[in-house]
Amino acid sequence: MSSNFIFREAYDDYEGGFLVENYFKPSPLFGHYSPHPPNFCTAHSHFEVRCIENEQHALLNFKHDLLDPSNRLASWVSDVDCCDWVGVVCHNITGHVLQLHLRSFFPVRDEFSTDDTQYGAQLQTYERSVFSGKINPSLLDLKHLIYLDLSYNDFGGIQIPKFLGSIGSLGYLNLSHTGFVGLIPHQLGNLSNLHYLDLGYNDLYVKNLQWLSGLPLLQHLDLSSANLSQASDWLQEINKLPSLSELRLSNCELSSFTPPSIPSSINFSSLTTLHLSSNSFENTSILFWVFGLHNLVSLNLSWNQFHSPIPVHLQNLTSLRYLDLSWNNLNSSIPNWLYSFSHLEFLNLGYNYLQGTISSAIGNLTSVISIDLLGNELEGRVPRSLGNLCNLKEIRLSEMNGVKRYLKSLKVYQYVFQID
Repeated sequence: MSSNFIFREAYDDYEGGFLVENYFKPSPLFGHYSPHPPNFCTAHSHFEVRCIENEQHALLNFKHDLLDPSNRLASWVSDVDCCDWVGVVCHNITGHVLQLHLRSFFPVRDEFSTDDTQYGAQLQTYERSVFSGKINPSLLDLKHLIYLDLSYNDFGGIQIPKFLGSIGSLGYLNLSHTGFVGLIPHQLGNLSNLHYLDLGYNDLYVKNLQWLSGLPLLQHLDLSSANLSQASDWLQEINKLPSLSELRLSNCELSSFTPPSIPSSINFSSLTTLHLSSNSFENTSILFWVFGLHNLVSLNLSWNQFHSPIPVHLQNLTSLRYLDLSWNNLNSSIPNWLYSFSHLEFLNLGYNYLQGTISSAIGNLTSVISIDLLGNELEGRVPRSLGNLCNLKEIRLSEMNGVKRYLKSLKVYQYVFQID
């Protein structure tokens, strides 16, 4: 199938209510999109499709205000059709600019294979490649733009432009890790076609989240590291988004949050991913509304300040595939009901105050790929039922009685054992 035909199908799906992102969906566990745009990033056709002249001028004006130290946009010149420019996707029949893939690629460190020198070189390459400067309002001339990704660049010290809220065709907007500061403009609530909004890991804040009511189609929302402390009704406002499937609010200063008096009033019927790490929650009762979200696949509550046993109501979330409760002050034994989560693939209970032994029931976690129990106060022997976990690729354990000898005896070498 030609790339031209693939893009035509994708665009038709968008017009039918499905964003082109259906062709490179994120992992349901981590929500990361493929770091590289698909093969149709520059549109080609069996007949000549030319960029719309005023849209080409708009892109050249946009480029003029960008700082591009590694000359990534060398192809963006007036004598080359803009549908052939790097990062530009045009419609293969009309020639309208539909997508701009202009993210930079922060290196991901593999702790087992990447040494300091290698990673340092990758980091320098990244730093030389990022865009900075200003966002030119000429983007408003791209009347058919459905996708804009500027993530992992450096627009440090400027606010998110209010005019972005006037690009009404947008279905996907990613401004994460871009160095934007200040108030999130309420004008973004005008983007009624938006399915995906990622403003995570900038220096932003809000006074309220009422502007979200203008985004009825939103499926993915990431406001991680934005200060939401003034938005006391953040949960009630987000609860009004009927199609929301992924919600990421890590490090949002939610510690003073007052939970709803009736937890059942929170009905995220479509929600599959919820990340609330690093919010300094102290009491798990604040999160009773979470334990009613039976469709959750991924739950991250790490780096809070829970002083309690592992919440018993978690046993209601039997669809979980990813559970991270690490870096809290959980102070119980590991309950047997947790070992009954047959779909669980990633379990992180590291760096708590968990005590007691590891039950032989751990052998029931037949789907598990990674287990992290480092930094706890577990004792006794590792149960032999661990050998039943055929999918296990990584396990992290603190020193326990006979643990080294037993792990060697398993002789299942695809395991990665880390003994603290």
